[in-house]
Amino acid sequence: MAKRNFKSKKIKKSYKEENYEELSPIRRLERKLDRVNHIMELIRTIVPIMLLALNCIILAKIFNLI
Repeated sequence: MAKRNFKSKKIKKSYKEENYEELSPIRRLERKLDRVNHIMELIRTIVPIMLLALNCIILAKIFNLI
């Protein structure tokens, strides 16, 4: 059986590699936000859950359930 030659996979980027200093401030901000997109989604999920729990605790204290 012949050995297979594996080619290295190159990662395609969805945007052109541009010099970071040449970008406008809006484009720089977009690039930074693209990098932390998953973290922002996680925060958007966790914060409402925490607020709901806090709201329930406050309501329970108001009505003397705790």
